[in-house]
Amino acid sequence: MPLTTLNFTSPNSFATGTIVKSETKIISAFGDFAVAHITNFQDVTGTEVSFSRTFSDSKILALWNLKWTNKANVRMLLNRKIGSGSYAIVNQGASGTQNGRTSAKQVFGALYNTVAVNAMGYGIHAQQYTFLDESGEGLTDTTDAISYKITLSGSSTSDTSLSLNIDGYNDATNYNKTTESSVTFMEIKA
Repeated sequence: MPLTTLNFTSPNSFATGTIVKSETKIISAFGDFAVAHITNFQDVTGTEVSFSRTFSDSKILALWNLKWTNKANVRMLLNRKIGSGSYAIVNQGASGTQNGRTSAKQVFGALYNTVAVNAMGYGIHAQQYTFLDESGEGLTDTTDAISYKITLSGSSTSDTSLSLNIDGYNDATNYNKTTESSVTFMEIKA
């Protein structure tokens, strides 16, 4: 049987929709974070990750597997930086009014907890967030590194806390189990 050589450096060697490359980035930072109230969004330490495309016009499917716990209400924003540019918010939710409800904030996701015990306040909860980054979301054609990070704000007038990769119950000896979150990027040929 003859050996066939494939040219994987040419965009024409991949059909549209083909997964060109896949990479998983581990988020191993852990600990409790004080989340500022309502108007202030702040970085979640350890969630900044980068991915570079093989082809400048490919789409990026990002699968965020975040393991965290919150002791009140938090809202998340996804931020993107292309090359040496600045971070900008991407994938905001819908705005406007639907069925009599008006959107107050456009977010990547939200966690809600009003009880610290036996709710989201304890344990490690895995949350999956999926995002397809493409030109319609503001992604430009480039093979420069594309960096993403998550920022959070609270939804009350006082600070709250979020525990990333560690359970929310802190007794210093018996609990405090840690785990790892991750982001898997898939480059999809446009």
